[in-house]
Formats: sequence, structure tokens, C-alpha cells
Amino acid sequence: MASFALAHLLYSLTFLSTRYSSPSSSSSLSYFFCLLLWLLGGGLYAYLFPFLQKTPDAAALTPGVGVYVALIVLMATLAVRTRRPLIMLGSLIFMTSDLTLALQTFKVTEPLEHGRHIVMTTYYLAQLLIAVGDIKAAEGGDEFAKWKKS
Repeated sequence: MASFALAHLLYSLTFLSTRYSSPSSSSSLSYFFCLLLWLLGGGLYAYLFPFLQKTPDAAALTPGVGVYVALIVLMATLAVRTRRPLIMLGSLIFMTSDLTLALQTFKVTEPLEHGRHIVMTTYYLAQLLIAVGDIKAAEGGDEFAKWKKS
């Protein structure tokens, strides 16, 4: 979990890069979406909390998962700030991958028949979308403006 938390932190730092739009260009819709992400993250942690308490190492795992949830929501929030659709979508899929994994790991749901495949497919798709979005950002241009007009 620590290595994935580090990855979310590094993505967050990357999304603060000067190649992305400044916060002043954010719309009220972006702020609403960011608030929604934080509420979703908090709600999911609250939902997972009783299941975390049942684990043998609950004393370390419960706060660790809380920090991890905060880092992934921070990453998704900063992805919204980039105004890059591929990066935003990639970060949401990354959250979906982690949620699927958490639901199975902490025995919230029965193991999915193809759970490992779902987790890995969404994980790799998220990485691809974030990477392609970052490459497009490095090439320049406001991709969001084009996407918004269509």
C-alpha cells in the first residue's frame, strides 16, 4: 500500500506542474467536482471503516487506509485541476481499481469471479490514460477547450 500511496503522491506533484492550467482557470463546476470527490472518498472510508476494524492489524491498517484514501482523492482532485480529460478519466479509473481491490481485500464483498482481472485491467488502463494525457500536456495546447466545444 505504501508504494501505491507514493505513486499517488508523485502523480499529485506532477499535476501541480507548470505545464497544466493554473487554478485561476478552474470553473465552479471543477470546484463542485472536487468537493464531490472528497465527499465520495470520505464516504468510502467511512463505509470501509468497520471492515478495517475486523482485520488482525487494524491498529496500523485503519489510519494507513485513511491516509491512502486522502492521497488518492488528492491525486484525483489535482487531476481535475489539470483540465485534461484523459488525466481526469485515468485518475477516476485508478480510484475505481483501488476501490474494487479494497472491497475484496477487506472482505466487504464476496470475491468477484474475475476480480483480479478487473483490478489489473482498470489499473493498467488508468496508467495508460494518465501517461497519454501527460504526453499531450507536454506537447502543449488546451485540450479541454477543444473537448468542451464538441
